[in-house]
Amino acid sequence: MDTMQIQSTPIHHMHVITLGTCFDVHAEPALESAVLQVQEAQGKHIILNLQALATLDSRALGKLFLTYHHLNRKQIRLSMVNPRPAVREMLEFVNFPQIVPIYDSVDDVVASEHRQMESSGLYHVAL
Repeated sequence: MDTMQIQSTPIHHMHVITLGTCFDVHAEPALESAVLQVQEAQGKHIILNLQALATLDSRALGKLFLTYHHLNRKQIRLSMVNPRPAVREMLEFVNFPQIVPIYDSVDDVVASEHRQMESSGLYHVAL
């Protein structure tokens, strides 16, 4: 997968952006476009699926950091899922999980979202 794709998950206002194999300067406009599409759809949570991502350099880390801050100002949460070991190691090396949670799967994010909504009293539908 060389391009980014957006797909909606079962929870309202939660969107998955799947990154391609290489996140470099050429992929940045695609990420920006995907984020804008989610904002226009009034998304409240973006999940970056890193499953296919094989490489992550310092420029990409910087872009992810800026994306996080942009979304945070718009009150849109950001999570990451399924990074390969080398990508996870790079993210952990720069303490990225301190600001953006990393989950093993989209299902884990959805379950966490359900738990948060239930504990806050915002969600009362049986799973």
